[in-house]
Amino acid sequence: MNTQTHMIMGAVIFGKPLPRLAWFGVAGGILPDLPMFIIVAGLRAQGVSLEKIFGEYYWQPWWQIANAIGHNFWLWSLLAVISGISLLRRKSASQTYNSGNVPAMIFALSGSAFIHSMIDFACHRDDAHMQFWPLSDWRFRSPISYWDPAHYGTYFSFFEAGLGLLMALVLFHRYKTVGIRMILAIAIFAYVAVPAFYFCSISNHDHASQSQQG
Repeated sequence: MNTQTHMIMGAVIFGKPLPRLAWFGVAGGILPDLPMFIIVAGLRAQGVSLEKIFGEYYWQPWWQIANAIGHNFWLWSLLAVISGISLLRRKSASQTYNSGNVPAMIFALSGSAFIHSMIDFACHRDDAHMQFWPLSDWRFRSPISYWDPAHYGTYFSFFEAGLGLLMALVLFHRYKTVGIRMILAIAIFAYVAVPAFYFCSISNHDHASQSQQG
């Protein structure tokens, strides 16, 4: 699943009890992919092409370990459990559940990152991560890929676009701030534009093929 969908999902799930925690849900949605973004930015700054980055560097052991750390089940589940227990204790002691509550922030952050990692566990195939590292380098090679057409990637892309659009609309209704709504409007447009572009491309291709046959 693409990073922006993970971010929106984190905002939807963890911004429900307290709107300001949505930002920590967003941050948790991007954290697992942060090592990749840093590496890509560094290599691009050195003039390395995207083809070489993802065709060669991506498969190096050091990058695979960086992905394993970012998508680590042990790390995010441990943080979520510890912060969740602390949060429950605070609530049982009648302490205020507010935006300054550090356990609530950590829970939203780590919980969102864990959900991101779980979803990637279910929809990565050849590029699967080592989520149980360092105790194991085992990878679950899912029969579904979120991007590879050979493994339902096209269908998943449409599913993701629909899900992302729905979640963006939920957030658009939840938050009235103009700035946030402008960001969500861009996200909504992107989720609509990508399938529309795909359909137009297919339609133009079919039309061109028919013209050549005629």
